[in-house]
Amino acid sequence: MTAGPVSSTVLARRRLGVDPSLSVPRHSARAGVTPPAEGRSEHGPGVELGDPQAEVAALLRAWRRRLRPSDLPSFSQYPPRRKQSVSQNDIARVVGSTPYWYGELERGHSRGRHTDEYLDRVAAVMRLSDSEREVLFLAAGRRSIGGGASPAGATINPAVLRLVDRQPHPCLLIDSAFTVRAYNARAEDWFPWLKGDEPNLMRWAFTDPAARRQLERWDRDWAPGFLAQLRLAYMREPDNAALTQVIHDVMAASDLARWRWQNRPSVDDAGVSVRSVRVDGSGSPLKVEVVACSPLGCSAASMLMLVPVESPQRTGAAAASALGTPSSAAARGCLA
Repeated sequence: MTAGPVSSTVLARRRLGVDPSLSVPRHSARAGVTPPAEGRSEHGPGVELGDPQAEVAALLRAWRRRLRPSDLPSFSQYPPRRKQSVSQNDIARVVGSTPYWYGELERGHSRGRHTDEYLDRVAAVMRLSDSEREVLFLAAGRRSIGGGASPAGATINPAVLRLVDRQPHPCLLIDSAFTVRAYNARAEDWFPWLKGDEPNLMRWAFTDPAARRQLERWDRDWAPGFLAQLRLAYMREPDNAALTQVIHDVMAASDLARWRWQNRPSVDDAGVSVRSVRVDGSGSPLKVEVVACSPLGCSAASMLMLVPVESPQRTGAAAASALGTPSSAAARGCLA
């Protein structure tokens, strides 16, 4: 097997003395601050979606605050300090620029002003994930490398519908506003809400109390990742009216979503890889891995699958039924 190409961010890490193998740091930026208990009001205040430049400025500040001085290369050469936080001056020193020039990024003044090389250095020092790096480049006026799904109404290749139908596990086809375009029989067995009019994954997850019962540890294992996907989708398509409406609906319905959107901005689903979901008749929650992909040649939607990590033999008779072979009915199309 041949090695793939080395990304520009990895090369930048090597030049700056940052270990390319290090993962994104996950230090708590605001110790002692906890999100509110989830409310059930359907008429709470929403949030004002900012200009993408302002959104990425907030993200940059959050990315910097999760760093510690020891995360930076040549940390031992820095003057002694009492506060274990990283300043704009620290980042500027490592990337090799003035504090003003880096500060322009955090002030949302980056569009067309910073070179790709400079952005790569910032991404390397901050140890940004692929999604975070994409957002940084989007804010600087670069074309999206994520290839978000097309809006509702785009034609879905019949071959993709057959692919959805033949998956042995729950499989959804979603557009860029997270509206479900199609799903298979196993998904319908697990999630009866799919049979409603224009089902939307995010609306269900945040506005339907049943979602919090079905998705085990909803507030910790599911909600943060969903919100990161919503913010990334908005950064890719800020003019997508359907997506914007979904975000407003989510924020109006969920206290936790509103709090995390304002206090824990993220575009990276860094939650647990294995999550649990309750299926009617299965008894204990089933452990699953969420797999998302875009079928080759199909930019109209993304395919989302929930793949159980336990065999039916280990989950009992009821769970075995939930994990069993789906019916041969064709994939259900949700939109005309």
